[in-house]
Amino acid sequence: MQQTGIRNPEIHIFMGSIMKHITRLFLIICTWMAGSTLMAQQTYFNVPNSKVTPQSDFYVQANAFLTNSLDRTQINGMYGVNKDTEVGANILHYNSGDSWIGLGVQHREVLTAEHNITIGGTYYLNSGGAYYAYALVTANKLVPKANINAGLYYGNDSMFGKSTIGLMAGFDYPVINDKIRFKAEFMSGEHWLNGLNLGADYAISPNMKAGLGINLINSNSGPSPFIIQLHYTL
Repeated sequence: MQQTGIRNPEIHIFMGSIMKHITRLFLIICTWMAGSTLMAQQTYFNVPNSKVTPQSDFYVQANAFLTNSLDRTQINGMYGVNKDTEVGANILHYNSGDSWIGLGVQHREVLTAEHNITIGGTYYLNSGGAYYAYALVTANKLVPKANINAGLYYGNDSMFGKSTIGLMAGFDYPVINDKIRFKAEFMSGEHWLNGLNLGADYAISPNMKAGLGINLINSNSGPSPFIIQLHYTL
């Protein structure tokens, strides 16, 4: 049978969908930066990276999780209370039309010259009391210039469908004069945040970064295999 035109129209449609969502994500983050002081933890993709926003600075991060459609959009931001503590909120919007609004806090405590411990959590106001909390140990010098975290998290029934305690870890490493940072994260459990994600950030300017990621392992029936990010510090 003779084939003409696009060999795989599904791929063409999907790539067109990704470009539309990239444009939408830029518009969303610009709108929030213009009209809001949104605040919350900075993440690799889902896992907190334990970096604390400098005192009196604001940080905004937007993530879009994609399959052949926009599964969910997450907008995080944070405000640095002091050099070791940040507070904030985030919004999760799902393709079902539901939105969650959460308030969070993160605190870093220096243990030694090589290790910090970071504790934090988020409580969602309009989602039946959903929350999760975590504790991460950061190894500052295990790999030179890398940021490595590992620890435990706990989420309740409203957050994950059942009370869950599990492992989370993250890693990022700079290359090409720190213009690009490769990163990876893992979160255990059978819920919508679990899995192994790999990707990279590119520094567009000193204040803005863009990132892409891909989901490699997810125990859910409907993972989001592609992730688009924007980061902005002001």
